[in-house]
Amino acid sequence: MTDDISWVVNLRYAQITPVFEFFTWLGYRDFLFLFIPFIYWCFDRKTFGRLVLLVFFAALINTWLKDFFQDPRPDPSLSIDPWLHDNQSYGFPSGHSQLAVIIWLYIVLNVENSLVRIFSLISLVCVPLSRLYLGVHDLSDIFGGLSIGLIILFTAQFIFQKIDGGYYIKNTTQFIIISFTLILFYITWPLTSTISVVISFSGFIIGFWFGHQLDDRNFRFSRIQNTYLHYLSSVIALLGFLMINNLINSMVDHFELSSLFTDFITSTILGFYISFFALYVLSKIKLQSRMKV
Repeated sequence: MTDDISWVVNLRYAQITPVFEFFTWLGYRDFLFLFIPFIYWCFDRKTFGRLVLLVFFAALINTWLKDFFQDPRPDPSLSIDPWLHDNQSYGFPSGHSQLAVIIWLYIVLNVENSLVRIFSLISLVCVPLSRLYLGVHDLSDIFGGLSIGLIILFTAQFIFQKIDGGYYIKNTTQFIIISFTLILFYITWPLTSTISVVISFSGFIIGFWFGHQLDDRNFRFSRIQNTYLHYLSSVIALLGFLMINNLINSMVDHFELSSLFTDFITSTILGFYISFFALYVLSKIKLQSRMKV
């Protein structure tokens, strides 16, 4: 019963299809690639720095589980997802559903703005529903993604509460834990054909973590008082992020660099840019403040 979603065709209406296409876009790389770094630069960095790392780790876990279970998606003839083409990943658990919990429920729990909370709750419901409506996941995929997302999120919230309560983990210990976890993912990765995923995410995580530690210990960048200039600084940082990403991709294509080492280095650079380099450059043009350490 949970695998057969042929009934979903009878629920489709031309007027609401664009709505579900929008919500399903919120779970794709193109949106996350812009949204995740932007909220880190634009809002409280302690709160959203945790979310950045949480999203990276959650995406890594989701891909590992997909390749482990190798559960096929529903019949391709049912799909009307405009972003999912021939190169399909496996179905269980739904990455959109898992990340919907990680991102939008995290925001509900950690942000006080009522409008933001309302939109986050709507997204939390509509993103998983969009996967069913568009015919690319069945019910078991969605329930699996939601369940795993909840486990990851509340485990992380428990750890964050311990840290906020005074439990301190030395930087060296943090690095050892992160490195050991990523190595464990690498040696247990179910499919060699997708091993580059763990390499790329490992680079993002390590680059972001290292830049964040460098900022916290030596610079402590913070937003400037002018609200409009602060938002402008976030947009500038995002444009720089896109430029660096395109430059790296162009260099890789031009010099025909394709190796796991290259994947690791390029993603490390992007992670470091998000957590430190962008803030350092903005401080030089007076769009970030720097506290004396």
